[in-house]
Formats: sequence, structure tokens, C-alpha cells
Amino acid sequence: MPTNTHHTYNEIYPSKELDDFVSLYFEACNLSDIPEKITICPDGYFKLIIQILDGKIISYFLTGLWINEVEIVIPPKVTTYGIKFKIIAPEYILKREIKSVLNSVEQLNSSYFGIKDLKLTSFNDIVTQLEKILYEKLPSKNQILGNRLRLSQFLYGNYEDIQANEVARQIYWSHRQINRYLNKYTGITLKKYLNIQKCYRSYLHIREGEFFPEKGFFDQAHFIREVKKHTGHTPKILFQKQNDQFIQLRNIKKL
Repeated sequence: MPTNTHHTYNEIYPSKELDDFVSLYFEACNLSDIPEKITICPDGYFKLIIQILDGKIISYFLTGLWINEVEIVIPPKVTTYGIKFKIIAPEYILKREIKSVLNSVEQLNSSYFGIKDLKLTSFNDIVTQLEKILYEKLPSKNQILGNRLRLSQFLYGNYEDIQANEVARQIYWSHRQINRYLNKYTGITLKKYLNIQKCYRSYLHIREGEFFPEKGFFDQAHFIREVKKHTGHTPKILFQKQNDQFIQLRNIKKL
């Protein structure tokens, strides 16, 4: 499979204490002298993004959950650092809703989370600093409700096709209450979130050139329609352009 030599990408996973709130930290570098146009597809995470050029922060923003694809442009020689947050992080780490930035972004002041004080040395060093910041934001264990933890652990640990009512049954939290919680913090329902996850996990197969539906799709036509609804493109186009426009597909891993 060809690779994009003008772009590098690395990931570091969070510490055990933060695993229910953070999926991973990533570093993406545009090594070329021209802007890089890429498409980001919905993945079920929201993100805190820091962009650096010549050792200085040039952009800092929060994204909501993506429900449709979004086109972005990475300037030349810019390094992007990001935190991919899980579904209960708005309540317990950010201590705010993110529904106001659903499918959009919010520019942040560099004082938010103390980002202006980061030592921009290596990726490992930056992650160590971010981990310290996030850990200090967490409430004590007895303040974190069990139903929230069960929701996070179930959603990100289950790779089978599952219906919203079954999620509620498995984690002992009513479907209506889960919807109220997700709508309050993220702006979407559990059913919508599960659909996003299902399509995102199908990228693992699309990346390998497998265009037949996995569990959860009625047939191939339904599979193509759902993928196109979330990404704007058919599975074949995603596969063909995964090394340039859709680099997200090339880097996805089954966590």
C-alpha cells in the first residue's frame, strides 16, 4: 500500500487513570511546502487541537462530535497535536457541554487548560504534560457516577453491532436517561452515536478493500448508503484516496 511521504502521524495511548475519558493523543505533521487538504470523517470522538509552526502555537481549538465529513487544510510545515476525548469527558474533564460545537469548532484562548505554558519539545514530553493537566482536572473517584463509567467502557469496548436498547440493558441505565445525558453534553442521541461508531469501525474493512457489509447493515446497498451519509463518499472512493485525502482511514486502529 502506498504511503504519503509528505505526512507523518503518531499516537500515544493514555494512562490507565484517564482511559475512560481519553482515547489517545496524536501528532500529525505536514512536512511539505504546500497546504495539505484532507477530509475528516465522523469517528465518535471530540478533540482538543493544537497547531504549531516554528515552535509557536498558531491555532488552538475544540471540536465537537462530527456527524458529517469536514474538509480541512493543514498549512505547510505545521505540526498538529490533538487529544481524542471519549463521550463522558465533557462532564468530567472539560466540565462543559460540547453540543454547541456539534460538527464545528470553537477557537480557544491559549490560557485554557494552561496550553500557553506547554514546553513544545517532543511528542512524548507534550503528552506527559497533557496527562498531568487532565489528571488534575478529574474529580475524585467517588464523584464519578458508575453509569457514566459503564457507558464509556461499554461503547468503546464493544465491537459487535448493538441496538440502543441493548446498551441500556447492559449498563443498567435507561435508554431515555442516556439520550438525555448525551443530548445535554454532545447534542446527539445514543442511536445516532451508535451509527457513527458502526460506520467508523467499518473503515477498518474499507481500508483493506473490503466493500461488503459487516454486521449491522441490511445489505451492501445499505452499507454504501450509511457510509456515504457520514463521509460524503462511497467505500470505494474512501479506499482509493486513503493515502492522501482520507489519511484518517490509514491510521485507524481497533482499540
